[in-house]
Amino acid sequence: MKFLQINGLKLSREARVGSVTAIIAAIALIAFAAGWHVSGAILLLAAAALAGAFYALVTRPARIPKDAVLTIKIGDDMREDAPRSPLAQIRGRGAATLYDLRRALEAAAADVKIAGVIVEISAPSIGLATAQELHDLLRAIVAAKKRVVAVLAGDNVTVRDYLVACGAGEVVINPDTAMMMLGASAGGFFLSGALKKIGVEAQTLQWKEYKGAAEMFSRESMSAELRESLEAIVGDWKTVIAGHLAAARGIEPERARELIGQGFVSARTACAAGLADRAGYGEEVRAEFDPEGKAKPFIGLGRFLRHTSYVREGGPRARIALIHGLGPVVTGDGMMPGEFLSGERTANEIRHAANDDEVRAIVFRVNSPGGSAVGSDLVWRAVREAQKRGKPVVVSMGDVAGSGGYYVAMGADAIVAEPATITGSIGVVYTKFALPALLGQLGVAIDVAKTDEISDAMSITRPMSVGELAQLNDVVGELYGNFTAKVAEGRKLEAARAEELARGRVWSGVAAHARGLVDELGGVGRAVAIARAKAGIEATQAHDLVRYPAPNLLSAINFVMSRTDVSSDLSWLGAVGAAASGIPARWMPALIGLVARGGLMLICPLIG
Repeated sequence: MKFLQINGLKLSREARVGSVTAIIAAIALIAFAAGWHVSGAILLLAAAALAGAFYALVTRPARIPKDAVLTIKIGDDMREDAPRSPLAQIRGRGAATLYDLRRALEAAAADVKIAGVIVEISAPSIGLATAQELHDLLRAIVAAKKRVVAVLAGDNVTVRDYLVACGAGEVVINPDTAMMMLGASAGGFFLSGALKKIGVEAQTLQWKEYKGAAEMFSRESMSAELRESLEAIVGDWKTVIAGHLAAARGIEPERARELIGQGFVSARTACAAGLADRAGYGEEVRAEFDPEGKAKPFIGLGRFLRHTSYVREGGPRARIALIHGLGPVVTGDGMMPGEFLSGERTANEIRHAANDDEVRAIVFRVNSPGGSAVGSDLVWRAVREAQKRGKPVVVSMGDVAGSGGYYVAMGADAIVAEPATITGSIGVVYTKFALPALLGQLGVAIDVAKTDEISDAMSITRPMSVGELAQLNDVVGELYGNFTAKVAEGRKLEAARAEELARGRVWSGVAAHARGLVDELGGVGRAVAIARAKAGIEATQAHDLVRYPAPNLLSAINFVMSRTDVSSDLSWLGAVGAAASGIPARWMPALIGLVARGGLMLICPLIG
């Protein structure tokens, strides 16, 4: 039985603290009446201390002034959610996450005490879908008749950075900031020639023709099929960006398309073109909100989040679990730095949420390029099990949810993606590296004892034969068949239609929606609304969107004890690769591990 919960009615925080304080005070009075003066005095002091501590630590910090101005900074490789490692959280210095920003911006639109929002944007290195979600959240605050000012303060402003900024009602650009209006592009490294030079042979298999994830190892340029799919995606991206820019800045759509690809733009030219309202500084914007210089109206993100938690309405609230599936999909949960989606751990989180009687529905946030086939299948099965227990599962796709990232989502009750999300890539690749030439150059001799001719087929000491590759290709094809069959089942498609949409092709969110691979376009807010409806939560009933499992001290200790290195530090090579490809740096350790291991993978082309 929950403490001070009567007939399913959860008392407010103040009521619980007040009740406990009153009980302690009553016991103190009884102690005085019985002649136990020392005990009574101690109890009264305890009651006073409890009330004082609650006011000092909870009530007072949660108060914000009337006509407050929320100030937010977006930058420094913003994460989707806080890392699980407490040490990594400390290293991140409490940096704002997308989860935090989403909560704050949604609340700011409705909070009567918030008069305006200042957003300082400085090289956040986010994906286009994330930029679009932040844009939409800022537009919602503007629609609520509140002043929203975006300050572009980085040395270089990319199209993605600008997409966030133009969601504000006003855009201010630092006089020395350069805008990189370079349109949209997608591509990657092709290492076939480099590998040959160092004596490494890459053998790859792919199902099917559009599955270009392994082309970086087997080709010196992209195939016609991969180019076709990428050109469609970047075309969709430009359309999405132009549409948002035109609507937000009052520019004709064709002019918006021109501005997106205008090239390198100075702050002065940006203002003349209508991309920014004026050149200036954040301090000047703050002075406009606070001409007397008292600094009273300004509140930071942390304080506002405490305020929003404090003022939540009382009464019974439906509980919706928010589970994050972030990073490359791996099996196991061992000692690996960076961010990754563990198949076992994520499946357990979904299973525990499904078994929690207080959870009415699950929102599964996926931002993953895929990876392990087995790890992806474990999550898919957990989603199906949750549905059998009567818990609807709604997926919200982030910047990318392709291949294994689509596999974990395809069985959900509904899938929501941003128009710019990279998704699909329904296919399988196999990669094996053979190093006999390199080993020979190093003077390494090779000799093997084996029971069968095929016994060393997986060894790096030799490439596989034509017959071995043909046999393995049949296995890869069977896995592809399983994948497409589950797509047909989960998306309620005819097998021929599922095959037509598969073949390894990546789609933008808007293209996937048009073809039935996702149900709706939007962000987490839309996914929550669908989850509420599917769980039968009445429109008048409030809900709690709760990260699952909730962080606790024991899980933190277990996490630290299970790892020898919880940092996300990278080698210089990994860091360079992340910067050049646009892939989040925190994903590189898991991606490097997957590539080095080789074998079967459900991974989409890395086109960040």
